[in-house]
Amino acid sequence: MKKLLIFAAAAAMIGLSAGEPAIKLTEKQINRKGVKLTRKSWKVNFHHSTLTFSNTLSPEGKLITSAWDDLFLGIGHGSINNGSWDGWNFLSAQGIKSKPLPGAAPASKVDLVRYNDSSSVNINWQNGQFRILQQANTPAWLYVKVTIPEGIKEVTLRVRPGGSHYNIKGRERWIRYNGADFESKGWSAKAFMPAAGVDGMTFFSRNYNEKYGNLLVFESAKVEKITYRCENPIYISFYAKPGVKEMNFALSYFKNEDAENAMKRFLVEQLPTAKKAMDSIQWDKAPDFTEFSRNAAQVKTLISGIQGSKKAAFEKEFAEINAAYETAKAKNDVPGYTNALERLRKLQKNVGSAAMDLLN
Repeated sequence: MKKLLIFAAAAAMIGLSAGEPAIKLTEKQINRKGVKLTRKSWKVNFHHSTLTFSNTLSPEGKLITSAWDDLFLGIGHGSINNGSWDGWNFLSAQGIKSKPLPGAAPASKVDLVRYNDSSSVNINWQNGQFRILQQANTPAWLYVKVTIPEGIKEVTLRVRPGGSHYNIKGRERWIRYNGADFESKGWSAKAFMPAAGVDGMTFFSRNYNEKYGNLLVFESAKVEKITYRCENPIYISFYAKPGVKEMNFALSYFKNEDAENAMKRFLVEQLPTAKKAMDSIQWDKAPDFTEFSRNAAQVKTLISGIQGSKKAAFEKEFAEINAAYETAKAKNDVPGYTNALERLRKLQKNVGSAAMDLLN
């Protein structure tokens, strides 16, 4: 009976879904004109979408941005032809005194926070924070929170509705807001004022992939003016009213659908619900510790069936992970808990494979 239980647990551990929320950090060394640089890249899998963030560092630890791929903050969300929300640099923000993020300095900390029904990544700097969250049951939406304690000057989003192909003759990029359409082209920024209580806009193309576009919810009450420029991508910037330290956004898209129908349905019918959903996001809710406890019990069962040096190594790692979990739980440290859970899941797979080898 015990052997059967171990076999079932091992099979379950090996079958853990690779598509569940996770974060992976990779580092590589780059030699650029005799200078050794370090590139740190984070790949985040949400429940349905992805995020890529990278920093390139000098030997002194300063941020390098001299090459096009030195700094990325891109998302894969409704992607089409390398387009939709920008896959390279979709978000930036500037405080009233400081330089724009993410280009001002290296991130001080990058964390994944995972709940049963949602996951978010927190990107931290000394003077600000970006948080990006996705819920398991709303695959078409990503939620963004920008926080700058000194006060926000502006937040810019970048979007390529329908794709990112260059030099498309006749292609036009458009923004629809409050019943008006604005064509975005050229480097000179144009502006329009937010209308009270009108918290949504759409992005679409004409003469190019017209059945694909993007939807945005924002907080008009916090915005003094909105500017837009360029077409590949569109830069849409929200200038904050005095005293605003936090701004929230909800990002979505439509795919393979008549643009007029999709935009009308969103702006007329769905926007109030989408805004309410954004406002009700629980960014700092208490974690559910039951997943760790359940998985830890399975790992303990698996380790009991292993012999020799592997068993001792697994027991040591399991004890270290348990200690990290208990510390995080005592402090209600959600990123720390998520990290311990990710470590446990990796151990589960390794122990499961070892157990299956013994049973074969």
